[in-house]
Amino acid sequence: MRVTCVPQVGGRTLEYALGPHNCLFIGSRDLGKTLKDGDERRYRHFGGQFAQLHPEERWARLASGYLPELLMGAYEAKALPADGGTARLEMTSPVDLATGTRLVRTVELFPASSRLRITDTVTNVRPVPQEWGIQAMLQLKGFATESGILRGDERPAGAISLYVPLSPKSRFRKGVSYVVGGERPASAESQWSSDELPGLLRVQYRGEFGKALVDPVLPWVAFVDRNSGCAFVQQCRAADKAILTAGGPLHEYPFIEAQCFGNVARLGPGESTSLVQDWYAARCVGPVVDVTAAGVVSSPLSLLRGEGRTWAAGVFGVFHVGRAALVLQGADGAELSRVDCGPVTPLERFRLNCAVDVSPQVAGVTLEISDVAGKPVGDLGKISLGAR
Repeated sequence: MRVTCVPQVGGRTLEYALGPHNCLFIGSRDLGKTLKDGDERRYRHFGGQFAQLHPEERWARLASGYLPELLMGAYEAKALPADGGTARLEMTSPVDLATGTRLVRTVELFPASSRLRITDTVTNVRPVPQEWGIQAMLQLKGFATESGILRGDERPAGAISLYVPLSPKSRFRKGVSYVVGGERPASAESQWSSDELPGLLRVQYRGEFGKALVDPVLPWVAFVDRNSGCAFVQQCRAADKAILTAGGPLHEYPFIEAQCFGNVARLGPGESTSLVQDWYAARCVGPVVDVTAAGVVSSPLSLLRGEGRTWAAGVFGVFHVGRAALVLQGADGAELSRVDCGPVTPLERFRLNCAVDVSPQVAGVTLEISDVAGKPVGDLGKISLGAR
């Protein structure tokens, strides 16, 4: 994994790359620039991951007369002591004069895995109470280029997909259409589908504008670049979540934005509120039908009969360096036996095709992933065989 943070442009993470493949969007026209280059009031499409405050309407109104320090200001950065092999960086914003707050971003990259954790903490520096929440913005590339740097004239053709779990509380707008300069872009309906995969909303991104409001308790958002075979996963516990597909004449660049809105908290002088998100990456060309602590599921674990034998099959992407094993369990959940399925790594897709002896005593099968120390980190699927 390679992670690049740029303190000078709002403490952003602009690169999260599995091998050479960066998942994040970067706007080429603002490469190498900072807030103080040129027109300070112009919004700059630096891209990547950043944070602002909400309620957004109040924050935008207050910030209209000041430099947007939280979004694009020069943060101070320092490396923190490593913790158990975890690389750690802290970036601290200038005091935001519009809101009387300061934002601290802590970025942690964990060893022998693709896991990255970003913790945003906003502190009230005024002598009176204030009510604010954190709005984390994640901009993912909408065109399959390795670097994530986009010119703005790309024409996405469906190589980028986003998968989001759905529930009855989820809402999304189809057929969004705007008239700008007399031109009417194509309907966004073609890139949004809630019928293709049960329980999932899939966006096959084509550069069209659209928006989805998703149930915030749902645990993950998965992004797939089919050309590189890389999958990116964001997990974040937030009060509200939204997915925006940018494109057409409304936006300068093609990208997908995941927005997470933390709880609005009443902050006394010196008090803080935080929002935490975890990122993971793995090899997977899609679809992503589930995400577990161990990786992404493209084709679920299954048991098949062939040539007089039982075979375990499935296709996955793994978040950890380690080994996979099929664990066969009795009716009481106790382990009866296990079958080693070899090494796994985030750098390679894991395709399972393994013969397994399922005796009458076996009531369940689990595909378990262990880290380099042999400690279980999660599973990629379970099968209950029930009474036989």
